[in-house]
Amino acid sequence: IITDSSKILLKIKTIMIEKQISQTELAAKMNLSTAALNSRLRQSNITISSLLEICNSLGLDIDIEFIDKGDTK
Repeated sequence: IITDSSKILLKIKTIMIEKQISQTELAAKMNLSTAALNSRLRQSNITISSLLEICNSLGLDIDIEFIDKGDTK
């Protein structure tokens, strides 16, 4: 269960390492400067549209499941 956006961004960075994709390469796929991508990857609250754009560029789908807080034990 992810409780804040920093965990999402950490997961994206981990996937980039696993896929051996640099920030420069990902930025090029997204038609962004490396600095602009770096800024997105350091946001405290990434937007869903930015997350979708990053994931699409990494060849990833996003699967979101909503769980009642009472069911997380």
